[in-house]
Amino acid sequence: MTPEQIVEILQGRGWQADIISRAEIDDLVDVDDAGLFKCVDGRCSDHAGMRGPKVLGGVYGVAATRGVTDKAGLQAIVGEVAKAGYVPSVHGDDHAAPGSMGCGFYKLWSKGELPGLALPGYDSEAGKAAVLEADGVYETLEGDHAEAVVYINLVAKTTLEPKADQRFVVDAWITAEFNLDVPTYLTLAVETVERLNGPLVAQIIVD
Repeated sequence: MTPEQIVEILQGRGWQADIISRAEIDDLVDVDDAGLFKCVDGRCSDHAGMRGPKVLGGVYGVAATRGVTDKAGLQAIVGEVAKAGYVPSVHGDDHAAPGSMGCGFYKLWSKGELPGLALPGYDSEAGKAAVLEADGVYETLEGDHAEAVVYINLVAKTTLEPKADQRFVVDAWITAEFNLDVPTYLTLAVETVERLNGPLVAQIIVD
C-alpha cells in the first residue's frame, strides 16, 4: 500500500491527511533494544523505554491482526517480539477499573467493537498476566487522552516518543517485520482512532 493510497483512503473516510518527509519531523528517532514494543497511545508512561515501535495495543495488535485469540498464542507472540529485538508489552492506565482495561485498543477488541476480529479468549487481567509470565512488560499510562494528530510512520526502525503534547504514533513499518496484512492492520488503526473519538488528522511520514 503506497502513501498516496493511504491518504486517499483516509480522505474518503473524512480525515484530513497528507504526506510529509522525515526531514520535516525533528523528533523522529531510531528505535533501540531498550524500547518497548508499545501501544500507539500518546499518553506518557511510568516506563523509561520509549524508543521502541508503537503498535496497536502493543503485542495485542499483532495477535488481533493475525486472529490469535488464546493466551498460549499471545505468549508465543511475546517471544517472537523479544527475539526480534524489542521489549514486548501491553498497558493499562492510572484510572481504569481494572487498570489493565486502560488500553483503548484492547477494550474495543474485547467488546467486539472492531469489525472482523475474533474476540480474545481472555480478559484484560489474564492478558496482562500472560504477557508478564512470558517475560513481557506491563506499563501504566498517565491521565486522559488529548492526542491532536495521528502519525503513520513508514520509515523503518524509527519512532516518535510520547510527550505532553500528545499524538497517536502508528509505526506501520512493523507490518513487514511481523508479516501482518497491511490493509487489515491500517484499517484497525483507523477504526481504533475513530471509535476512541480521536483526531481525524493524519500525517504519513516517508523517507
